[in-house]
Amino acid sequence: MRRSVLCLLAILFLAGLSPLALAQGPPGSLEQFTEQAKQTQLGPAIGVDQHTVDLLIQIDRRYKPLKAKLKQDMGGELARLQQVLRQANPSQEEVRAILNSMFQKRQETMALQQKQLEEEMAVLSPVQQGRYLLFLMGLRRQIAKEAMNLKGAPGTAGAAPPARPGAIKEIPASQPTAP
Repeated sequence: MRRSVLCLLAILFLAGLSPLALAQGPPGSLEQFTEQAKQTQLGPAIGVDQHTVDLLIQIDRRYKPLKAKLKQDMGGELARLQQVLRQANPSQEEVRAILNSMFQKRQETMALQQKQLEEEMAVLSPVQQGRYLLFLMGLRRQIAKEAMNLKGAPGTAGAAPPARPGAIKEIPASQPTAP
């Protein structure tokens, strides 16, 4: 029971990392920063040797492209949904198919996160698992803090934030039709 609760917390935590990828900065800088922090700080933080750190990084590298592909596919589905919903009378079937595809991709993402977490936890003792999760949460806070510092950098005060890619601008609502 305790392990499943720990796994659930880790999944929720890992799922919360995705908005951080939207932080401003050169592409890949977040991943580079995260991997460098793991490479240099993870071993002492959770009490493991460099071989274990390398195993954890290797697991992350193996899952990263799979999760990135699903995220890209979800973005495509979202853009398609927005396009369909901009139509005067969007097709109910087409919207349903897009939503089903999005839900399926979300489930695949969660399954990948669960599988990655199980592999990571398999190389760590329960104490190391707890320390690892705390390390990841601290790293997440550090990244969020750095992102906030970037947003508040000189020369950006008062500037409107750039529009997020795929943000909904306006979707015309269809008028209900009489049955």
